[in-house]
Amino acid sequence: MAQNAARRNLAQLNRMRWIAVAGQLLAIWGTVALLDVTTLPWGQMLPVVGFLIFLNLFSAWRLRRGHPITDLTVTAELLMDVASLTILLYLSGGASNPFVSLFILQVILAIVLLPQGHAALILLATIAAHFWLTGNGVPLPLPHLWHGAGPSFLDLHLQGMFLSFLLAASLLTWFVTRITANLRDRDAQIQALRQQMLEEDHLVRLGLLSSGAAHELGTPLTTLAVTLDDWQTLGAPQGDELDDKIAVMQRELSRCRQIVSEMLLSSGQERLDEAQAMRARAFLEAAIEGMALPVRISFDMRCDPVIMADPMLEQAVRQLVDNAAEAGSRNIRISLSPGGPEQLALVIEDDGPGFPDAILADPGQPFQSDKDGAGRGLGLFLTGNVMRRLNGEMRLANLRHGAQVTLLLPTLEAAA
Repeated sequence: MAQNAARRNLAQLNRMRWIAVAGQLLAIWGTVALLDVTTLPWGQMLPVVGFLIFLNLFSAWRLRRGHPITDLTVTAELLMDVASLTILLYLSGGASNPFVSLFILQVILAIVLLPQGHAALILLATIAAHFWLTGNGVPLPLPHLWHGAGPSFLDLHLQGMFLSFLLAASLLTWFVTRITANLRDRDAQIQALRQQMLEEDHLVRLGLLSSGAAHELGTPLTTLAVTLDDWQTLGAPQGDELDDKIAVMQRELSRCRQIVSEMLLSSGQERLDEAQAMRARAFLEAAIEGMALPVRISFDMRCDPVIMADPMLEQAVRQLVDNAAEAGSRNIRISLSPGGPEQLALVIEDDGPGFPDAILADPGQPFQSDKDGAGRGLGLFLTGNVMRRLNGEMRLANLRHGAQVTLLLPTLEAAA
């Protein structure tokens, strides 16, 4: 992002330099041809203008070839512009040249295009150059003043000041107009990115809820499938046993409806509206509550700071625990400990087969699960997105016997 801004700034500077070069050539020609100042050392001034032309061509070549451009690059070229203007002014009267006010244009460019420190460097360079020119400069005698004819030196100086103002004001107007247009385009892009992030946030929420619902629906649907398979193979039971089986099936169907209803309800809730401050232990217990898993879950609460309890985070924790159970774990250990300054480490460890190497190498890619780690791929991808949106971090590791997932969460107080 910073390099793209530097590239745009250098391109703007190049456009203005072409205008400045044209103005310098016109000024040299007008002084010699119109004012008949044959003493103007134009032979020494043209190489300076030629250097600026070469600098612009070189910058354009770098931009086209995609070479790295930084703020330091723009600063260096602006310093060359200051040095070139100083030489031209030295050869044409020094500080008495009315075009000495063009230094202020370079200061304004630096303020707009560069960081504060770099702009201050350009300011100091222009101040030093202007101060040096007050005592140095090649005198520029005007022929008509020798004979007492034509306009006075003051008249010519005032005319030069007017031309200098006209040039500086025109360049600034053009430059600021371009910058304003760029700012409007940037604001539009930021707004589009903000809208895209909101949409992606909602999609991640729906994905996490859907993935969690799929895991939770697995148990009741498995119960129904087993019961129906038994009936198909052995025949339907009779009497009270049939009534009991039907009651179990109705409970499982009710649970399925409840899971789907909760997912639809949660999908319509805004994340920030639902987030609330609560103790990490209470949040964790609420997240695990109601999970019917064939594993033993143990807790190790070394701290209990206040965190922002987000429904997406709760669903992510349930997803990780469910993933561990599906991967064949028999024991799951959940711990809370300080993860750093104003940070909580929520660690989930299991004794399953561990993560495949592909997931450890790039946990940000979805659908990387295999038979030994069923269900891990999409759940980890969604959990990673949730952590990024909460300004947290997810870390994966394999233990000697099992896997470890560490969620680093920001806290509202020190995790002591």
